[in-house]
Amino acid sequence: MKIHLFLLLLCSYFSVYSQDLSNIDEKEIPKEIEEINSLITKEPSADNYYLRGYYYYQIKNYSQAISDYDKAISLNPNNYKFYYSKGNTNIKLKNYKQAIEEYTKSIALNDNLQKVYFNRAYSKSMINDSKGAIDDYSKSISINPKYLQAYENRGILKRKLNLHKEAIQDFDKVIEINPKFVEAYQNRAISKATLNINATNDFDQVVNLTPEDPEGYYNRAIYFINFKIKRDYCSDIKKAVSLHYEPSIELAVKYCKK
Repeated sequence: MKIHLFLLLLCSYFSVYSQDLSNIDEKEIPKEIEEINSLITKEPSADNYYLRGYYYYQIKNYSQAISDYDKAISLNPNNYKFYYSKGNTNIKLKNYKQAIEEYTKSIALNDNLQKVYFNRAYSKSMINDSKGAIDDYSKSISINPKYLQAYENRGILKRKLNLHKEAIQDFDKVIEINPKFVEAYQNRAISKATLNINATNDFDQVVNLTPEDPEGYYNRAIYFINFKIKRDYCSDIKKAVSLHYEPSIELAVKYCKK
């Protein structure tokens, strides 16, 4: 029986540059757009088109947002924020190649922005350019050595490329930054298990941090069974069953008949 551990999807953490809209209710945005329309009639500036584009982004009208970002860029092609926001909008539309192009333009104007490299890395990972994504995550980390999400995503990609020792180092860093980041323990456990390194403590941490998540119990049971570790895996299986995790029912029938 091969190990079937729950594999996390690549995490994505997007952050869009914006003016301070924290006090504006989303329901008020259409009204704000009307006011900006009037303002653009009087002053069709790059900043006004950009602001309207950002409002459109907030209400998920991505095609109109891109149209406004394009207008802003045509009026001021030297503002890195315009390309960055357009890249983020393309990600929402799953236009990853276009997003990469926009982030590259943003970087050409300002190469010291961790989030631009991070989002370009994510976009590259979505078109299976794992090496390019790793390079961009590394650049993001060089700008911010405590960028937890960049270490996590880079580790996941390294694991995908079977670079498990390097992946473990990235997950180590995530845990150093945030000892309660459960996904890092789970991902590190998978890499350790693949290298036949004892991963019991990591599986234990997953369960301790998320006691109501049945997959943690299920994965730990699978690990104990596959690696013949003398632990009470039936308790984990039964717990997963009690939490209504369907795959654990087959394990219960096979390994916990009593």
